[in-house]
Amino acid sequence: MKRALIVYHSRSGHTRRVAQALARRLHADLEEIRIVQPLEGWLGYLMCAIESLAALTPALRPGRHQPSNYALVVVGTPVWFWNVSSPVRSWLEAHRLTHRLAFFCTMGGSGAARAFATMAELAGRPPQATLALTEDEVARGAYEPKLAAFAKQLAAVPPRPSAPAPHGLPAAA
Repeated sequence: MKRALIVYHSRSGHTRRVAQALARRLHADLEEIRIVQPLEGWLGYLMCAIESLAALTPALRPGRHQPSNYALVVVGTPVWFWNVSSPVRSWLEAHRLTHRLAFFCTMGGSGAARAFATMAELAGRPPQATLALTEDEVARGAYEPKLAAFAKQLAAVPPRPSAPAPHGLPAAA
């Protein structure tokens, strides 16, 4: 089983920047959640608001990585109108995660608690760790200390035990 997968959606690039930095720190695979019909400009911004407020789930493009192959899955979202982004909502509804789970978000200034609560509800359980960053922190590059602490927290949690080997043989690493 592989160690870690980071999945994220990013419209403005803030969440992508954090996901890439975290993937480097954890030596993790990276998967961008992409919608089938992306919208740009003000119309796209308006649709993000509507989808987020109405808890809609847009269609997603297929991903490259299978989350069940990883010991840890970290899910990143921008906060849209004090809610989890609709692409991340779609992804969490499509994947029932049974292993270690963590969340991070980027936001204008508030909404992390509500977004994390919704993500936990969609995942069916709480995360082992969370990280909330403002867009200002990301834009200024002032998020590194928080990111380092989050990565350290994730690395400190031991991987889930693997299934016992048949006939009492040692489990494969």
